[in-house]
Amino acid sequence: MVDTDDAGWTTADRVAGLLALVLATGYVLPPIQGAVATAWSAVLAPLAVILPFSVLLCLLAGVNGLFTAIAQVKLRDSERVERFQARTEELQARLRAAREADDLTVDDLDEEQHELNRTMVAMLKTNFRPLVWSMLVTIPTFLWLRWVFLAPAAGIAPAMVFVPLVGQLSWTATVVGPVKLWLAWYFGASLSSGFVARRLVRRVAADG
Repeated sequence: MVDTDDAGWTTADRVAGLLALVLATGYVLPPIQGAVATAWSAVLAPLAVILPFSVLLCLLAGVNGLFTAIAQVKLRDSERVERFQARTEELQARLRAAREADDLTVDDLDEEQHELNRTMVAMLKTNFRPLVWSMLVTIPTFLWLRWVFLAPAAGIAPAMVFVPLVGQLSWTATVVGPVKLWLAWYFGASLSSGFVARRLVRRVAADG
């Protein structure tokens, strides 16, 4: 029987999860976004004066990627996840064999299915733990970026940026569908920096 009670969650994890949910409401509630963006701007606005805004976007993506990678290494209980995965595979195999052989009652099958569901939920909770902590950085950053580009009064981001092979483009120019240039720039930087950060953090953790 796999321990599935709290899936390793602490009181701090639950508080972080609640705070992440509050921050996420900023995507639909302008007052929340404004409050978060104003607080974040106090930290990031001075950097926007020193650095080109395109570099600042890459720096933010790199910091977020590094923080997420560290959270994954420090907070993800790999042994617990492996136990959950092994238990899930075992239960799935037993259910398949029982159904094929028809050697279990309905009640037995229901109990097996319930245990399988509990194990899968516990595994999801374990995997979600580092994500909750990374959201405390990624959500405010993204809310700030939306505020910068959607609120001209912010006056932090330049109107144009030079894009190689294309030339000068507006940060709010449409790339494809609803995706704007600033969003594509940020996510492109996030993917590349996140990949590098994960490899670096895992190597440091392995050497340590």
